[in-house]
Amino acid sequence: MPVREVAIFVGLAYVLAWLVFTPALLGGAEPADPAFGVSTQIYVFTPASAALLVVFLVRRPAQRARALGLVPLRPVRRIVGYSLLALLLFVVLGFVATLAAAALGVIRLDLADFSGARAAIEERAPSAADAVSATGFPTEAYLQALVVVFVAILPMSLLWNVGEELGWRGYLLPRLLPLGVWPALLLSGLIHALWHGPQMLIHLRSGGWGWENLALFVVSVTFAGVLFGWMRLASGSVWPAVVAHAANNSLNILGFLTLSAADSPTSLLYPGGLGGVIGLAVVLAVVGVLAATGRLRMRNPDRNGAAPRLPPWTSAPSIWS
Repeated sequence: MPVREVAIFVGLAYVLAWLVFTPALLGGAEPADPAFGVSTQIYVFTPASAALLVVFLVRRPAQRARALGLVPLRPVRRIVGYSLLALLLFVVLGFVATLAAAALGVIRLDLADFSGARAAIEERAPSAADAVSATGFPTEAYLQALVVVFVAILPMSLLWNVGEELGWRGYLLPRLLPLGVWPALLLSGLIHALWHGPQMLIHLRSGGWGWENLALFVVSVTFAGVLFGWMRLASGSVWPAVVAHAANNSLNILGFLTLSAADSPTSLLYPGGLGGVIGLAVVLAVVGVLAATGRLRMRNPDRNGAAPRLPPWTSAPSIWS
């Protein structure tokens, strides 16, 4: 493993992240303050910035775009297929986590009036609020709200997650693969989780988080990173990992918002989406399935600096080729 090169990348990503958040930290910003949001929108690009600096100034491979996972883009069906799988996977997992939390009595569902969906539409997509029906499922308003999500929210999430994934899974994960697939996936996920240090400090300082929240967050991000990393290695491209991260950030909450009661309690056990103990358990279950079915075994090492590919989802040559 290129220890010096990786250390430079991690150091740059962390230093840049803390520098971006320094004004907010010194100003006593809280998570709801504009300074926190502005800092976050800038700092998500620090992993990509660090990766570009290392690739262009330190490592200097012959195929720089390939070293970052930006290319190749062929076969197109493989890249697009894994990207669509990533999009669908995190939506489905959000619904699974919601149903699991309800089955355990942690939250309440409202499958009669869908009060949670109504409240979410009014709060998050007010342009669709006038279309909310008097009773039953608000189909028209819900579809209008989904258009807002896929036209406005998801594209911004994709942009921000290019900034993150170009660093964590585009550059870092392949450089850690000499350690083995599992160590590389877990270590890249942990480095990614701890990079959130400035945000975690602000949450702790504001009193919104306790140490148990911080620990759960770190573990959850680490294992979500295993899924993002699987997308990167299985597809041979960083783009499905970008889509997976964006879907996790912006779409996994759909299940909770759609099915839960508006006044349903939330807790550390399950705050919605893939959060909390139950969300983590769902992610761990998927990681376990991938491991048990041999989908995390590396093959075909790439001598040109790109990530080796993992076996495809089935035993066929590839599900997407």
